[in-house]
Amino acid sequence: MNVKQWQKAKTMVSGFQQTRRVGVVILLCLCVVGCKTELYTNLSEKEGNEMLSILLIKGIDAEKISQKKGSLVTLKVSNDDFSQAIGILKGEGLPRDEFASVGELFKKDGLISSPLEERVRYIYGLSQEISATLTQLDGVITARVHIVIPDAKGKNSPIATPSASVFIKYAESAKLDDFVPQIKMLVNNSIEGLDYDNITVALFPSQPLLTATQ
Repeated sequence: MNVKQWQKAKTMVSGFQQTRRVGVVILLCLCVVGCKTELYTNLSEKEGNEMLSILLIKGIDAEKISQKKGSLVTLKVSNDDFSQAIGILKGEGLPRDEFASVGELFKKDGLISSPLEERVRYIYGLSQEISATLTQLDGVITARVHIVIPDAKGKNSPIATPSASVFIKYAESAKLDDFVPQIKMLVNNSIEGLDYDNITVALFPSQPLLTATQ
């Protein structure tokens, strides 16, 4: 092999190595850019679809993956979109709070409960079920219902009427003020002996999440 052939071969090898290095760098960049991290796991199919739809509408590159066991799903987003995705879903009240039902609270576990324990569980169960119903209203991010049912002090004592306080955090775009009478009526019809005038509804609009550029 003469000098010219040697130099030509050396140039070809050098070019090949440089091209390979560039290819490796590009491949690594693509892997980093395309890497997704888990946003939420153990979601129901319905809630996962709802959250995925919202993120895609907002321009977030999200992905829903079915879990191996059961009908639960996992939601994934790119690392760069993680914080923004959390903020978007939080503003929509997602994932939704989980509430216990009266049936779950009064499961037969073989233990005898005292009247006080039964009473506490009953009041708590009522508040949970009403709260769960209120969260189904369009625009409601989260809802809490606090019920007070006074003890009967004696036969000759005046009857103490129950009262209820309703806390609702809602999306700023929703107009819930006009629905306060219906909300009070729903709570009124859910609790025996509760007077309509003893129900207080407090509405709080959700504040938009500030981003790093704001």
